[in-house]
Amino acid sequence: MIKITERKKILEIWNEFYKFDPTSQFQLERKYFRNEYVVPIGEQVNEGAFSLLCARNGIDEDTEKKAWIFAAGYTKKDDLIKLLKKQIEQAKKVGVQRIFYSNFSPGYFFPGIDREKYSDLYDSLVEVGFTAESEALAMEAEIGEHQYIQKEGGKAEIRNLKIEETEELLKMVRSNFPYDCYLRVDGVIKHGSLEQISIAIVNNTIVGYSMYASGEGPFESSPGERFGCFEVLEDYRSMGIGGKLLTATLINMKSNGIRHAYFLWTTEKASHLYGRFGFRITRKFQIMSLLL
Repeated sequence: MIKITERKKILEIWNEFYKFDPTSQFQLERKYFRNEYVVPIGEQVNEGAFSLLCARNGIDEDTEKKAWIFAAGYTKKDDLIKLLKKQIEQAKKVGVQRIFYSNFSPGYFFPGIDREKYSDLYDSLVEVGFTAESEALAMEAEIGEHQYIQKEGGKAEIRNLKIEETEELLKMVRSNFPYDCYLRVDGVIKHGSLEQISIAIVNNTIVGYSMYASGEGPFESSPGERFGCFEVLEDYRSMGIGGKLLTATLINMKSNGIRHAYFLWTTEKASHLYGRFGFRITRKFQIMSLLL
């Protein structure tokens, strides 16, 4: 258990270090300290640095030998290096074979390090052995400035999710896509509106979906500006289904009075699709890992 005094220290260091991304005690509690999937590993904070190292609880066997640094920051760089080295040894002792920064799901603050804004943090991780594994792109769009028209034709029927289809969708998402997407879909079904979820149907089977929600805070499943999750089964990609789902969701967002849309994580390849709908890249995050 991480003490209250340590939590306050982490918040203090966070808001001194993350000049572009301040947070609150509420957000730290919700995303990390009270996240039921987080299992903290070892020491989390010292005099001048914090590193939120954790394992993931009860999702699948694939996570057994992995750990994640949820976020790290410092007022004294040497203190961070010391803390990271200590955590690496602590992770080895509990059987961890690989540590990631910072794509923990469900609940990540950001999928990786914004190297442009926090280059010293990136360099600190490199110093202890981390390497950049992939890049996540954040994108935003002023959707109020754009007109979205659904194309006719094609094999897929695109429409809002119906109550009798919720179990089929949840099963499809759980079996094929990241667990945080399952939680987001389930959250909207339980606490939001089915109009927030568009689905693609081919031969009476759901083959893709797209959704939006607030994404943050106590009403994270209510309608809001955060676009996603957005997935199409692999066998049905490159058929125009993704573009139609995206169109349907953006139209639904505008129908609810939403004029801005954003998300934190896509690939360079997928960004070209979003670019056709008015999205622009706003940040780039380096997802990093360390083999032990």
